[in-house]
Amino acid sequence: MARLAAGVLIAAAVLGGAAPAAAQDTGVRAAVGDPNDFVFDAYDARYELGRDADGRSTLLTTETLTARFPDFDQNRGLQRDLVRVYDGHSTELEVLAVTDELGQPREYRVDEAGDFATVTIAVPEGQFVHGVQHYVLTYRQHDVTASFEDTGADEFYWDLNGTGWSQPFARVSARVVLDDGLADVFTGAAFCYRGAFGSGTPCEVRIEAGEVAVDEAEIGPGENVTVALGFPPGTFRAKPAPFLVAFPLLIFLGVAAALAAIAIAIVARIRNHRGARTGRAIIAQYEPPDRMSVAVSARLVGAPGKAMTATLLDLAVRGRIRLLHDAASGVYGAQLLDAADLLPIERAMVARIFPGDGAEWFDRRSTRLGDAAAAMGSMALSEARTVGLVTRSPKWPAVAVAILLVAAIALPTIHAVFIAQDFALMTVLLAVGMNAIIWVGLALAGLAVAGNPRTHAGALVHDHLMGLREYIRLAEADRIRMLQSASGAEVGPDQIVQIYERLLPYAVLFGMEREWQEALEPYYRVSPPEWASGTGARAFTIAGLGMAVRTSPATQRTSSSGGSRSSFSSSSGGSSGGGFSGGGGGGGGGRGI
Repeated sequence: MARLAAGVLIAAAVLGGAAPAAAQDTGVRAAVGDPNDFVFDAYDARYELGRDADGRSTLLTTETLTARFPDFDQNRGLQRDLVRVYDGHSTELEVLAVTDELGQPREYRVDEAGDFATVTIAVPEGQFVHGVQHYVLTYRQHDVTASFEDTGADEFYWDLNGTGWSQPFARVSARVVLDDGLADVFTGAAFCYRGAFGSGTPCEVRIEAGEVAVDEAEIGPGENVTVALGFPPGTFRAKPAPFLVAFPLLIFLGVAAALAAIAIAIVARIRNHRGARTGRAIIAQYEPPDRMSVAVSARLVGAPGKAMTATLLDLAVRGRIRLLHDAASGVYGAQLLDAADLLPIERAMVARIFPGDGAEWFDRRSTRLGDAAAAMGSMALSEARTVGLVTRSPKWPAVAVAILLVAAIALPTIHAVFIAQDFALMTVLLAVGMNAIIWVGLALAGLAVAGNPRTHAGALVHDHLMGLREYIRLAEADRIRMLQSASGAEVGPDQIVQIYERLLPYAVLFGMEREWQEALEPYYRVSPPEWASGTGARAFTIAGLGMAVRTSPATQRTSSSGGSRSSFSSSSGGSSGGGFSGGGGGGGGGRGI
């Protein structure tokens, strides 16, 4: 639970811009001044580097922080950040003791905070420390070495005091003691770097009798000393990854949950778009469905954007309006002739387009046609639902998508916190993943419930409309032969034109208006259509009328829809002279309290 709580604090800091958790736990504030307003006389450390029975690296550290606090009541002690995650794995940090320079125990507690463990060493609340104070920390770690491709070596690449202090150090010194086995294989490659994070300023290294020593003076605030020792490849065995780390099952399950959410949304969208099917063969039809508006038919065949053009043509060939065309300007219009025997949708559309008795022109500045098209689309959907041709999409796919997306973030987060103990990954998952859940979830849930699937009754009407499409696609000779077989008598030109005109709106729905108009053109040469403005079939084109509808403004609007940094492990080694301060493990920093 402590790890989980620490992880949540880190995530809250990233999301809210707060200081790291370790920096917040400062106890009682100083009576006077800033608790970070003090200096260090020295940082002295002894590192005992060795190997365990499995060949993994071990490190026993004893470090002494010599702090000089002011003589007035300002500080209760300090906090020291020790690395607990290095190169993506736990160092199995174990704090063994905290004492003063005489070996007397000091009160302390250890809190996990991301890649670090914060050791708080303080006197009780209401008390203060003054002058020179010694803090001696002894702790053990495992797997503190790494293999680097650029140097071709195993390295102990370690930060000493760390870049996270805001106080200067008068001196930083350390001795790295190699056990007998390591002293025999040590290549002698040893480098030291000093300065702020990223500084490649070298410093002096002394090698003597199985020990490597550094001793640097005047280390400023935010500055650090780093040592890098090289060993032959294979000197240290890597920490064996637990099964659930080597095979991150929870991450795989999270990815599978995300893919399942996407799949459900896509399948639901396809099913909603397709709707019910009858399974019957499509038979050519030459009559539209009885007492059904073209707008509802457009909804059933998935062509709502063509509903207004088709409806205007339908009213025209039925003699309710006359379509107009000004050849000079290319503007289209309409004139109301007879408003009798109109369906409710048609009546509402006519009332919007024709507020008076005169002709109305569909220029690009007016929104009247676009407003009527938008209203007609909504009414067509409402009517299709009312008569049971379509129904609302089921809601369960959206619920399933939401649950799966939550699992897609929760499962990898559980892996990061409890298995990999990678709190940087946890922070990214929470900070980025929560936003992804919201936006991707809304998109997928909307996709899953989008559409109005056809019912069985709607599927029957849809088959009828598909039969109309088959008839319109037939060659003219085949169409005439079908009409003759249906009536049993010779079909004359007037009857052919009447049937062709009656199906002209449906040719628009199926995207075959150009071919259908060409089929009518030979008949119109002899007798121009009365439902057009009399300028001739070539001057008046259905495509031009459709463009006038699509470019109406309203139609366009309707159809557009101060603490320690994270534990750092450089991808490059430092034992060949190419490293930098802060590039290794260890280090960290701290603060006064």
